[in-house]
Amino acid sequence: MAAGLVMVFFAWSYPTGTLNQMGPGFVPQTIGILLCCLAAAIIIIDLRAPHVARAVELHWRGLVFVSAGIIIFSVLVDVAGLVPSMFLAVAVSMFADDHALPIPVLIYTVIATFLGWLLFLVALELPIPAFWR
Repeated sequence: MAAGLVMVFFAWSYPTGTLNQMGPGFVPQTIGILLCCLAAAIIIIDLRAPHVARAVELHWRGLVFVSAGIIIFSVLVDVAGLVPSMFLAVAVSMFADDHALPIPVLIYTVIATFLGWLLFLVALELPIPAFWR
C-alpha cells in the first residue's frame, strides 16, 4: 500500500487528461490507486481469516530464478536484443518451478519469445532491436 500511496502522491501534481488524451499523470495515478485498492483487499482478507496458517518458509528457488530472469533481461536487452534476452529470461525464470523439465521449458520459452517478438516488435513497433546490433 505504501508504494501505491507514494506513486499517487508524486503523480498527483501531473495532469491526468482523459481516456482519449491521457496526460502524464494518468498512468502513475491509476496504477497507484489500483495498488492501494489491491493492498486494501489483501488486508481485509487477512483480517477476516486470521486462523489461516501462514507460510513461514520463504521459497528461495522461485525468488532466485525469477530475480535472475529479470536481471538477465534488463542487462541483455540493449546488448543482445529482445529475442535472445527474452528467451534467456523466460528459460531461467521457468526453473523457479521445482518440477520444471527441459523439454516443456524449451517449448514454453520458444512460444513466449515468439509472442513477445510479435507483440513488441511487430504489433507495437517498439524501437528495440530483435537481435544484436
